[in-house]
Amino acid sequence: MVESSTEYVAAVVRTVMAAVVFKINYRELLRDVCHRFSVAVPIYGVPVDDEGLFSVYGEVEISRGNSITEAIRCWGAASSTVDEAEEDAARRIIAKLRDEFMFEVHDSNYEDRKFFENLYERVSTDHIALQAKYKRLKSNYGLLKDYYNNLLTEKEHLVAERKEMAENLEKYCSVLKRPKTGGDDRANSAGLSDEDPAAPPGYYGK
Repeated sequence: MVESSTEYVAAVVRTVMAAVVFKINYRELLRDVCHRFSVAVPIYGVPVDDEGLFSVYGEVEISRGNSITEAIRCWGAASSTVDEAEEDAARRIIAKLRDEFMFEVHDSNYEDRKFFENLYERVSTDHIALQAKYKRLKSNYGLLKDYYNNLLTEKEHLVAERKEMAENLEKYCSVLKRPKTGGDDRANSAGLSDEDPAAPPGYYGK
């Protein structure tokens, strides 16, 4: 993840700090491609402009046999100048011929674009994995939170029961420590001693 971020920053700095920009001439490149693969020189058609814009088409003919040819025509994007419209048409023809003859054009802009696309895929993959990890952690946190709340509830019940038991024990102790009152006090107040009373006459048969 750190490596991807470093590469991204380096690429952005390289793009921003570029003081000189070289523009590719697609019409010259198309002529080179046609010469390399023995294709007829491209021709361009410039229709009448519409509202100040030009839509130019480019066309090349490729051989499909001894006497069979196929014309490849591509229209460029509408532009205010003929040169820009022809450049865009040539660029699109090159893309068609690249698929036809299986060649590649080394384009630093294209390389940068591929780099950013690959970087985006890696960052997206890391983001998906991180999001899944976050969901698991969030789920585990919810379970731990519920368990903690249950423990707190159980603790409150135990504290309440212990408090109730302590209060009941205190009541029992106060009852046991209470002084005795009743029959003994009445006997003492009548002048009786703690000794056994004498037996009545004739109790023992004498």
